[in-house]
Amino acid sequence: MEYSLRNNLMEIRIESLGAELVGMKDLITDMEYIWQKDPKYWAKSSPILFPFVGALKDSRYFYEGKEYNLSLKHGFARDCEFQMSGQGDNYLEFLLTSNDKTKKVYPFDFKLYVKYIIKDKNLRIEYKIENTGGKEMYFSLGAHPAFNIPIGKEIEFSDYYLEFEKEETGEVNTFNGTLISSQKKIKAFEGKILNLDRNTFANDALIIENPNSNVVYLKNRKNSRGIKLVYKGFKYIAFWNKPGAEYICLEPWNGISDFDNASGDLKEKIGIEKIKKAEVYHRALDITIL
Repeated sequence: MEYSLRNNLMEIRIESLGAELVGMKDLITDMEYIWQKDPKYWAKSSPILFPFVGALKDSRYFYEGKEYNLSLKHGFARDCEFQMSGQGDNYLEFLLTSNDKTKKVYPFDFKLYVKYIIKDKNLRIEYKIENTGGKEMYFSLGAHPAFNIPIGKEIEFSDYYLEFEKEETGEVNTFNGTLISSQKKIKAFEGKILNLDRNTFANDALIIENPNSNVVYLKNRKNSRGIKLVYKGFKYIAFWNKPGAEYICLEPWNGISDFDNASGDLKEKIGIEKIKKAEVYHRALDITIL
C-alpha cells in the first residue's frame, strides 16, 4: 500500500512493502527527485538494507556453530511488508518485527522502525532498531536512495558531480565479483569533487570507508538544483548507478559486503554492528531538495 505526506513545498510517497521511499517531489517546480523503478535497469527506488548490506560470501554465514543461508543481496527488509506504526501531520512511521520467516535466515528477535518526517524541503529518515531477544544482536543497516539525474532541460548526466563537505582521499574499495576485494583499493578522486559520467560506475559501486565528511551534495553545472545528504553516524558512503540508467544512488551504510577472504563467522564480519539485549540503536539521514 502506498502512503503520501505533503506540505506546501514537497511531497513524499512511501510504499509499505519495504517501507520504501518511492517519491520525493518539489511542489514548486513539480520535479520528481526519486527514481521511478524502471525494471529495465533497476526495479527499486530506495530500499532499506537490513540485516545485511551487500552480499554474503557463498550466500551463507555462521553464528554460534550454525549455518544460515541467505542468497538475497542487501538482506530481506526491502522485500518485507512493514506495518504502519504511527502517523501525524508531518510524519509516517513503519515497523518490521521479526517472525518465523525471518528467524529461519536470521536468528535474532528485533523491531525495525523507519520514520519519515518532512519540514519545508527537508526529509528526515530516522531508523530505530530494538533488540527484543535475549542475546547480543549482530546486524548491518544501510540506505539506498536513487535520485533522478539529469533533471531539467538541456542537462546531461556528465554535468553532475558530487561535492563533499570536507577534503577526501578518494580511495575506494573495489569488487571481486559481488564481494569486496581484500587486496585492492583504487583512487577514484581527490579533494571535495567527484565528477560523474556514464563510465563512473562501470565496475560497480564506489565505496568510501570512514569518510571525513558527514555531508555530500549532488549538484550540476547548469542550474542550482540538487540534493544535500547528511549522513552522520555511518561508517561508509557508497555511490552507484546502473550504466545507462538516469539515476545515482547515494548510500550511507553501517555494514558492507563480505570481503573475498571472509571467514563467514557473523561475529567477525567486517563492518557489522552489535547491540546488547534490550538495547536500542538509532541512526538518521537528512535529505534536502536544494
